[in-house]
Amino acid sequence: MALRVNDFFNFLDTIAPLKIAEERDVNGLQIGSLLDPVKGVLLAVDPSLSALQEADKRGFNLVITHHPLFYHPLTQIDRDTLQGKIISFAIERKINLLSWHTPLDKLTFGVSTTLAQKLGWETENFVIQEKEGVGWGRIVKFQNYVKLGNLAEEIKEKLKTWVMLVGDAQEEINSLALCGGSGGFLKEHLKKLGLNTLLTSDVKYHLAKDSLQEGFNFIIIDHGLGESFVLEVLKEKIDAHIREIGFFIPVEIYLERSPYQLI
Repeated sequence: MALRVNDFFNFLDTIAPLKIAEERDVNGLQIGSLLDPVKGVLLAVDPSLSALQEADKRGFNLVITHHPLFYHPLTQIDRDTLQGKIISFAIERKINLLSWHTPLDKLTFGVSTTLAQKLGWETENFVIQEKEGVGWGRIVKFQNYVKLGNLAEEIKEKLKTWVMLVGDAQEEINSLALCGGSGGFLKEHLKKLGLNTLLTSDVKYHLAKDSLQEGFNFIIIDHGLGESFVLEVLKEKIDAHIREIGFFIPVEIYLERSPYQLI
């Protein structure tokens, strides 16, 4: 008897149900067969060619990513494009690809909470709560006021990454919200809650410029890094499940460097 891709699909659907995914989100099997026996599991943020190559190098045949490979319907598979190379490599090397996207964004143990935990912060409510235990973004309150610039430096040090700041570095705050992915859409909700600071990624120029004039602050980090910490919790849960049902299958995390370099 062996654990198959479908067993991992079903487990993920138990801990992060697909029914809470956003309507147009893409989740589940991307490439492969749900019936394939699993030799090893690689967890990654992105379904990159390097992630698939790493899985193949380790002899693993299941890659579980946060971001999906396919956001739009395919009209062709061109092996000269990056996406075509990824698809071809996965099929040729018999690597199965599952993605689990917005369900992992929206849970209490998900992307935003794990980012907060990495920073040593305790979270309170969701910024937008859809139902019990499900929502977008998390709110953090500090015991003391801290200067925005000092907080950005603390984040930079703890995460070992670049940080960009939109706002007055001398402003003192005692609360903020965070969203591990691209959370600019939370701004107006936060203003209604009386919060004026968001730690997130991928803030566009016009949003940043308008926010600066409005007195709303952004602390911006790399998107992939901000969403990577949920992989640690996912590994723990998958490892525990495998042991509980009496199997041993290696589960490892693959991290990639930020594509951005600050010169």
